[in-house]
Amino acid sequence: MTLILRLSACAAVLLAVLLAAPGPAAASKTQVSVFQDDRLLVLSGDATRERTLDDLETLGVDVVHSIVFWHHMAPRPTSRRRPRGFDGADPSSYAPSAWDKYDKLVAGAAERGIDVILSPSGPIPSWASGCPKERTVARRRTCRPNETQFKRFVEAIGTRYSGRYEDENADGDRLPRVRRWSVWNEPNQGGWLTPQYARVRGRLTPVAPRLYRGLVRAAIKGLRASGHASDDLLLGETAPLGRRTGPLATRPTPPTEFLRDVLCLDEKGRSLKGTRAKQLSCKGFRRLAVTGFSHHPYTRGGSARPTTRGGSTDITISSANRLKSIVAAAGRRGRTRRNLPIWYTEYGFQTNPPDDLFGVSLDDQAAYINQSDFIAYRDPAVRSVAQYELRDEAPLASFQTGLQFVDGRHKPAFAAYRLPIWVTRATGRRLRIWGQVRPAPDGALEEVVIENAPSRGREFTAVATAETTNLKGYIDVRVPARSGTWRLRWTPKDGGPTITSRIAKVGR
Repeated sequence: MTLILRLSACAAVLLAVLLAAPGPAAASKTQVSVFQDDRLLVLSGDATRERTLDDLETLGVDVVHSIVFWHHMAPRPTSRRRPRGFDGADPSSYAPSAWDKYDKLVAGAAERGIDVILSPSGPIPSWASGCPKERTVARRRTCRPNETQFKRFVEAIGTRYSGRYEDENADGDRLPRVRRWSVWNEPNQGGWLTPQYARVRGRLTPVAPRLYRGLVRAAIKGLRASGHASDDLLLGETAPLGRRTGPLATRPTPPTEFLRDVLCLDEKGRSLKGTRAKQLSCKGFRRLAVTGFSHHPYTRGGSARPTTRGGSTDITISSANRLKSIVAAAGRRGRTRRNLPIWYTEYGFQTNPPDDLFGVSLDDQAAYINQSDFIAYRDPAVRSVAQYELRDEAPLASFQTGLQFVDGRHKPAFAAYRLPIWVTRATGRRLRIWGQVRPAPDGALEEVVIENAPSRGREFTAVATAETTNLKGYIDVRVPARSGTWRLRWTPKDGGPTITSRIAKVGR
């Protein structure tokens, strides 16, 4: 007999709360979907950007996360001398062509109702490096960024995307306002910020956390100067893993250690004291005016299951409690405001094909993306879920985490991302069916059919019909346990083709 769950708007919200997993999961039901693919959205031309934004709109993406590469924007980036007369805080001091790709991204996203997080970051121009004696441009691009010059760079970006700045290439049209920001990409990785460590008077000394704290303070000043004091500003953008070996300058710092050092906290969440506090310039710590923590919660190689916790100093999507304990300690010690949310801003799974060394199967990628969304959904501290790359990169040594192959063909993960499903055992002889109608308009009540096939080769039949909640298109219901596999089927109320989810088995 088919179980029918047809609900009024109020009842839909009430059911979602009553049927959610134990704990305050309802608080996380305003999570947003963050997507990043700078190669397609920023670096590949107008036609590719527009097609990509169309795809992201189809997928139901809420926010695009994009790095603003300082080295790409700056004039004479390989010179050790800053150009004479250059005012880094003035957008008009940069070449208009340098802004074009970001102008068009911000405007194109706004036209489709997609928000933007801009992340000013390295690589840095050589003239903004505190390491002028480094002989190669590659080394100067990450080494000791000048805080004053970074503040001016952020101010220029903030001024241009203040909502008041006229685009010189568009007959005086004003560029849209950006209201969300994050500071630097993966500052605990030597590929983005150096030195990570140094040996000072024979002591192993962390350097990158102090440098990064200075960059955050510089970004705060730049955003305030350009009228963005009330915007979202995220601290972190940390990579999930670290190492204990390798050259000191480029050795990846474990994220737990890095964030504690940025915030001048010890392993027990107390104020840092002694030699390490002196090394990190912790005396007189002033609260950082940030509104959240951002993190990239990959598992190792982007190929381990989402339930992988990593080493004791790593932070994966299943060991987020390590990050939450640091966030809580930062609030208690006045390093930041209390109860700041966590944003996942980059995440994904490498696939085989094409990566036959580190990739997971295509079906596993699809399942892992849905499982990760469910893990994040259950965590009230998490404000967003993330997907890195729409399309694979051609070089196999690069990222193959896309929802599409390099030629544009859809992986199973494309459908899995658009209409997630995760099935777990609930109490008694019941199953919990969780999903999200990602492309549905915010606030719309959409009807989703839950289908079951009792065994391989048998047809799917409807066993329940549930309405989404009126927030972000979630369903979260219990149904009597059945054997076989499950899927969701959704026909948009405002018209359009029926969409089905991937076929899901009962997971953990």
